[in-house]
Amino acid sequence: MIRAQLEPDGIAAILARYAAIVDDSQSLLAVSQAPLPVCCWHNPLKCGEASLLAALADQAITLEPIAWQPGAFRSHHWPGPGNTLPFSAGWYYVQEEIAMTAVAALAPQPGERILDLCAAPGGKTAQIALLNPTGTVIANEMQAARLPSLSVNLNRLGLTQVITTQADGRSLPLPDQSFDRVLVDAPCSGEGNLRRRRRFRPWHPTHGLRMATVQQKLLSRALDLVKPGGTVVYSTCTFAPEENEAVLDAVMGDRAVVVPFKIPGLTAQPGLAQWQGQTYRADIKHAQRYFPHFNNTGGFFVARLQRTSVPPLTKAPGVSHSSVTQPHLPPVPWSIDESPLLQLCERFAIAPSIFDSYDCWATGKHRFWLLDRTSRPPTELGVQTVGLALATQTNLGLKPSTAFLQRFGPLGQKNVVHLPDLGAATQFLRGESQHLLADVEPGYVHVRFRQFELGCGRYRGGWLDSQIPKILRRPTLDS
Repeated sequence: MIRAQLEPDGIAAILARYAAIVDDSQSLLAVSQAPLPVCCWHNPLKCGEASLLAALADQAITLEPIAWQPGAFRSHHWPGPGNTLPFSAGWYYVQEEIAMTAVAALAPQPGERILDLCAAPGGKTAQIALLNPTGTVIANEMQAARLPSLSVNLNRLGLTQVITTQADGRSLPLPDQSFDRVLVDAPCSGEGNLRRRRRFRPWHPTHGLRMATVQQKLLSRALDLVKPGGTVVYSTCTFAPEENEAVLDAVMGDRAVVVPFKIPGLTAQPGLAQWQGQTYRADIKHAQRYFPHFNNTGGFFVARLQRTSVPPLTKAPGVSHSSVTQPHLPPVPWSIDESPLLQLCERFAIAPSIFDSYDCWATGKHRFWLLDRTSRPPTELGVQTVGLALATQTNLGLKPSTAFLQRFGPLGQKNVVHLPDLGAATQFLRGESQHLLADVEPGYVHVRFRQFELGCGRYRGGWLDSQIPKILRRPTLDS
């Protein structure tokens, strides 16, 4: 989304620190003062690319392909990318273009066990999951306030193999050397986001070095969690060498090496050899720096590390609850004969065989999840979510989740409400009730408008009550 920009003098003051390490500081300044293009990527679980482009073209939204990233698009004028029917239905995800390089460098492969150590809001996790459809993806986030955005994005996109956890990534209590790949998209001072921030302070040693301490511990834990020969990607959205090259230099030792990678179609600058009198190890030159004027994006730093066979630095830590909420109850797998999934299949006339490659899990007595059979929750710590939200047991019966209906609603043959027009769809997505005649049984129904699967409603006496979660409601839709 295009936002108000910083004052030019403020941007110049922030960027002056890096004039000596860029090829053209005036071009960097000029681009950093310009609005940032809106970028998104298409969700193949929900629609085809042609359908997405056609649906947005109907709203006078023109997208141009991003040459280096298949399925991704850019728009130079799109004031409300989150206010469309395709967005509500999970057809695309909005993500800053250069941030997509982290997963491109990680290069997930099907069947792998992959960890996103600092996962919220979930865009990179989702990219990993789409590239790893038969593996396990663990998305960890320490901050409780960021967990809702993580889970809502994963559910809106319809992902069934991601398990979310809440723990401090610096001491994540999972077995050492148990992952094929780990992404450390570390919290940072965020200078690369200048083009979309209203306020920003110049880099300050007190704050920046405090961030670097956290970053070092996150990277160190990631190196212990990945298998020998496995891949760790370290990325930030800041320019500061103290949070980039210096972190790699301080942590890797003989546990890893920085390996070359190239993303065709993107211009990048190698990692720095030195900064303000400090010299870094030679392989850090293989890291990639993306300044905004290189590709008309935000700023980003990415390094791809390969783990050596040197043993982990420390023993796997135990669970600590000092800085996180208590974990949820351990998930429990349900036998297929007793699964609430069968009730939903009967309610919506979906063939149960569609779900032969999934398992139903429960967290507590009332919440149920649909998890890809190739994925398994960790036993070492509590989980927040287990795959795709399936249903909740309520005093009115089994309530299917909007996430489940949006993903599998196209297969439903009964108890589907077809909304007559955009006004009715807008009203539904606001969370409002409306009078509507429909040939459905009383109770929970699936609501559809044209080709868009909108989610759960409740029908009774000629009235349709929207059951859209509050976090997904939209006060307006672009028409």
